[in-house]
Amino acid sequence: MRRPKYIIFDYSKIDSIIHNRLRLSMLSSIAYSEEIDFSTLKNTVKATDGNLGRQIQILEDSGYIVSRTIVSGKRPQKMLALTNKGRNALVRYKKHVMTLLQFQDSI
Repeated sequence: MRRPKYIIFDYSKIDSIIHNRLRLSMLSSIAYSEEIDFSTLKNTVKATDGNLGRQIQILEDSGYIVSRTIVSGKRPQKMLALTNKGRNALVRYKKHVMTLLQFQDSI
């Protein structure tokens, strides 16, 4: 099979919400864990409280994750989970990136 001279890739198909290092790391961690608490996610992705809180808000506003607060002992704990919309967006993101990288052996 003859290799094409170039690949056509519409970069606008890459989800700009996910295409952020921290948000991609967060979504991947949440997807792997199904549900994760704020502290564990913070330690997993190596983010500050403020930065993580802001990115959580962006992902919640986009409908990609949901949060709920539970009381564990005396302290409230924020739990995060991926929504179906978020899972589908992550699958699409992976598909688009894999399409872009399919010709990486030519590098």
